[in-house]
Amino acid sequence: MLRNHFAVLVVPAVLMTACGTEPPTTTPPAPATSSSSPLPELRTELDAIGILLAACIPRLTGQPVDPVDNCANLMPDVSEVIGKVEQQADRLPEAARGAVGEVRRQLTEIAPCEPWFAAGGQTGDGQLDARCNQAWDQLYASYATVRKAA
Repeated sequence: MLRNHFAVLVVPAVLMTACGTEPPTTTPPAPATSSSSPLPELRTELDAIGILLAACIPRLTGQPVDPVDNCANLMPDVSEVIGKVEQQADRLPEAARGAVGEVRRQLTEIAPCEPWFAAGGQTGDGQLDARCNQAWDQLYASYATVRKAA
């Protein structure tokens, strides 16, 4: 499934670049090389989800997100990859182990935000928008910490 997400990202990225569209403001962290990674067998999956998280940021512009869009179905993939990391967390630096727990917590926090995301990050409910935007930012930051360390 992750290979499909990655393949789906490559074409739009090329088209966006060719059409002069601005890239997302959040830059994904540079992936660690597999030789320096404590979890080299998970590098590809971690990177694919990290790229997808960054690619989903432009979807939060107030326009509805298509239900078949990869970004509309991202959280189960994040959960799956983090589950694999959790099984080997003892190989990670302490800060990354804490970030794994934060990703788990943020997945719980962001679960009620599915309607917010489907609406493109703006629902007309200022409190919901603020809460979900903060949950998204924290999920992204925690995942980036895990990805960088792994």
